[in-house]
Amino acid sequence: MSSPWFASMPEPLQHTLLANAHIKHLAEGQMLHAKGDEGTGFYGVCEGRMRVVNHCTDGRTLLLALLDAGTWFGEISMFDDQPRTHDSYGENNTVIAFIPKAKFRALLESHPDFYPFFTKLLCTRVRSAFQFINAHTGLSIEEQLKKRLLMLVTSYGQHMCKSESITLSLSQESLAQMINSSRQTVNQLLKAMEKTGEVKLTYGKITIIEPNAFFGQVQ
Repeated sequence: MSSPWFASMPEPLQHTLLANAHIKHLAEGQMLHAKGDEGTGFYGVCEGRMRVVNHCTDGRTLLLALLDAGTWFGEISMFDDQPRTHDSYGENNTVIAFIPKAKFRALLESHPDFYPFFTKLLCTRVRSAFQFINAHTGLSIEEQLKKRLLMLVTSYGQHMCKSESITLSLSQESLAQMINSSRQTVNQLLKAMEKTGEVKLTYGKITIIEPNAFFGQVQ
């Protein structure tokens, strides 16, 4: 369950959070919650990956995020009592830690030291939302692509961007969905980046050779 956000907590708070969680197993493609569902708890990805999507009125599916192991999510509905804003599925066989809403709120009541950490997590969501907006405003398709890769590498602000090479397990079709483009266009852009030595492409994977240089212009 390691992430900079979780690691920033004192160990007693880490242990308390995990002690109040129970494990849920999701099969590949199994839904965790749908858009409009009541928020029933707070989640952390232990193993596997979560796929976060919205279904458009024209029938298209817009991939919003891929949440890897170590990523925590679902806290917004714990605070505002509003329904979920998207669908979430296990992309593969996924294990998540689940803290029900009643336990979550009891934790905050009994351990107010949690509040600064959840404030920080909520601020991360706000920043990610602005990144998402910026990634679709006034940027070229190539810039949108790099911005989206940055968001994936950092799990939408919950992880730091590493200096050594990073490999993402991600299909070009999924990446195209995330920037509302075609797989052909994304493939052409990635091939051009591969020729300049910025990335290496293998089946279902994209390796970013020097992340700091690659993302330097879009952070």
